[in-house]
Amino acid sequence: MQTPALPTLYFSNDEATSTTKPTQAEAVVEQSPSLQTLPAELVHSCLTQYADWGDLAKLACVQSKWKNIVEDAAEFGGRDAMWELSMCLLHGDDKHDGSSEAESSEDDGDNTEKNNRGLQKNETLAIKYLTRVSGVEVDETQLTPPASETTSSSSEQGQGEAKSALPSDWPTSQNNDTDEESADEAALYQLATCYLHGTGVAKPSPKHALYYLQTAYHLTKSVQSAHKLALLYEYPTQSKNLIPIDVYAAFEWFKAAAENGHVDSKFELGLCYELGCGVSQSDEEALEWYTKAANAGHSASHYSVGEHFEEARGVRMDHEEACLWYHRAHALGEEDGTLGLRRLEDVARRVVPEAEGILNA
Repeated sequence: MQTPALPTLYFSNDEATSTTKPTQAEAVVEQSPSLQTLPAELVHSCLTQYADWGDLAKLACVQSKWKNIVEDAAEFGGRDAMWELSMCLLHGDDKHDGSSEAESSEDDGDNTEKNNRGLQKNETLAIKYLTRVSGVEVDETQLTPPASETTSSSSEQGQGEAKSALPSDWPTSQNNDTDEESADEAALYQLATCYLHGTGVAKPSPKHALYYLQTAYHLTKSVQSAHKLALLYEYPTQSKNLIPIDVYAAFEWFKAAAENGHVDSKFELGLCYELGCGVSQSDEEALEWYTKAANAGHSASHYSVGEHFEEARGVRMDHEEACLWYHRAHALGEEDGTLGLRRLEDVARRVVPEAEGILNA
């Protein structure tokens, strides 16, 4: 995280630059010679080189002309500063940079003491800054609600307004004032998360969440957003049942993310083909995507590939090859890989050097 920045002469004593009139109590404080005797450049260097957003929030209470110092630092620092400030406001953390959302939610107990230093959590203000950083202005007329629960599939939705979003559903007129360079992937994804959970907004809004995720995918090539869209359509718990299941839309988004390198989506796409979920069942396609995911480091995919060789699904039966894949899955911590080796114990002892120790454990 970078230190908040301000103009070099921000702390000068030029009263003409002050836009606020101090109260009588503030005037007494501001007449103190402690800072007036120091060059503005030195004060600037000392304060901004080591201060974080919480320190600036405390400085805002020292003198009336500094009361907007946090906002001024965000404006002066541009989009990077606004992103950092929005993350701090969102998590109530003076130094949160947004790099690990999961850790921040898990460590709230530890953060309470650490963050009680100046900057208070303000989710509404965080949304304001995130919207600016995203570079996207929402046109409410372009927002459509998620498909109704009575809709069985994307292909049967007809011309009604309520339809699931697909990768191909992106009119050229949409966001015609926004180019790829001005759109920010991280801010768009974070906005989608906030609207999905009702963080900093009046209530959860799945239509806004879907819109921001689609925008992130189309304008910033965000495979993370495509994967998230697939999860929202595949697993209702991802949206607290606000977005109805649509396995067809889920398949299309998994496919879009997988084809652009998202490892988890490669595994999920293989599962879709294996189960015939949102697409015609195909053991061959399932094996192909499981193999791609495994080669990219996805641990559970190693077991799935081995299972295909064991059961001759989409490939000739080969128990030796299956054992090799099961062993790789075991090495990556997959319990199913160990179970696979036990099923083919005789073969495993012959082709896997470490099998003896694994099977006797």
